[in-house]
Amino acid sequence: MDTMTQFSDWMLRTLDGLLGWLLLLPRDATLLVFAVLTALLMTLARRWVTNQDLLRRCAEDLRQLKQLNREAKQAGDKPKRQRLQNTLALVKRMQLVEDLKVLAVVLLPVAVLAMWAVERLDYLPPRVGEDVSLRVAFLASSVDEVTHLVPVSGVELRTPAIQVVQAGADVSSGGWAEWTARPLNAADELTLTIRHHGETITHCVAIGQPTYLSPQQFHSSERMAKSEVRLTRYRPLGLDLRLESLGLPPWMLGYLALTLLLVPLAKRCLRVA
Repeated sequence: MDTMTQFSDWMLRTLDGLLGWLLLLPRDATLLVFAVLTALLMTLARRWVTNQDLLRRCAEDLRQLKQLNREAKQAGDKPKRQRLQNTLALVKRMQLVEDLKVLAVVLLPVAVLAMWAVERLDYLPPRVGEDVSLRVAFLASSVDEVTHLVPVSGVELRTPAIQVVQAGADVSSGGWAEWTARPLNAADELTLTIRHHGETITHCVAIGQPTYLSPQQFHSSERMAKSEVRLTRYRPLGLDLRLESLGLPPWMLGYLALTLLLVPLAKRCLRVA
């Protein structure tokens, strides 16, 4: 395991200690609370790192300048409008400098929160009594040969343990085999073992837990390179927004929309300019 992976795992465990309680809530409630926490972080950072007096004066100046600009427009006074536009631009540049301070401070914490959310909110954890499908990728040379899933105590196999490796969509894609199992007990790490041609791989699944393990796992086996458990994607309010084609998880749009709505509300409630 490389240093970056170790750091990511450590960061994930640390955030689980701080935010893991969110996963005990219904997923939509988790997303709402997560967005609230993000909005509070951004608002409090704005209070701490910006010149609030300057921002309030800028806001007041902008209101007055816009009013004067409307009056100059009605009067057809183009030179005055140009002077007002220059002053407006100057005030907005002052606001931008303060906004960039906030961005510099919150960028890393928000990125860390997003990393945790990607690992914890992308899918719904498998539950006890729900079918779990395990798919394993094989080399093309294994097509039409036999492989099998080792029976596990407390797991009801819904498909035969012995499977024949099926050909993929094309020759280069190799082959695959798939099993469906129904876990009957909760487990932190349910180990599913697959054997083929004297080689063995294992795929671990968390059952009945607030978190899930990575649905895709890669192996050093010569014939079996990858295994994947098909987990259900979390979709806010059950909406199928089909953001996967854009490389975005479905929860991301709901999170961004909630955060953008909550930041102005938090600023108003906390009297932050």
